[in-house]
Amino acid sequence: MTKKQDFFETFCRLSQAFGTAATMEELLELIVQSATEAMNGRAACLFLADPRQDVFVPKAQYGLSDNYLHTSPLKAKKIVPAWKKRGHLVFEDATADPRLEHHDKKKAEGIASILTVAVMVDNRCIGVLSLYTAEKRKFSKQEVVFLKALAGNGGMAVKRARLLERMQKNAQLFLELTTAINSSLDI
Repeated sequence: MTKKQDFFETFCRLSQAFGTAATMEELLELIVQSATEAMNGRAACLFLADPRQDVFVPKAQYGLSDNYLHTSPLKAKKIVPAWKKRGHLVFEDATADPRLEHHDKKKAEGIASILTVAVMVDNRCIGVLSLYTAEKRKFSKQEVVFLKALAGNGGMAVKRARLLERMQKNAQLFLELTTAINSSLDI
């Protein structure tokens, strides 16, 4: 089976999951797992922007140990302009690249190369999807496009979940308001 078919099958699974996933977390977990498996990676992690702290925090990961130490959120946030400009970043040797931190932790985790793509929603970078490989590797244009598409799906999932959350909150406020108004009426 070719990689192209694996990419297609991955998108078929994700399309089905979009309608059936109970939570945003489930869908994000499926995206990082799918990225890892379809691209023969070691692991993947999806980071989302935390607007209160103006940093990226890991929201879903697959294939990494629980004690793996990511690059500091502040340093990750500083390279957003590079992501916006190119749409992706490649770290062919993650254990020595000066743009990254914790080289020894990456080596201990079995990470050799990293491909990161921006998660864009409405022309805003709301996060980053990173694929980690066990062997040093150059990524093909098709692999970059595929990971960007997965990141786009992640962005849509986040946008949809936030919209549903807002709708539920507004409906709850409306219900409380109407209940308060009705209880104050003297029929």
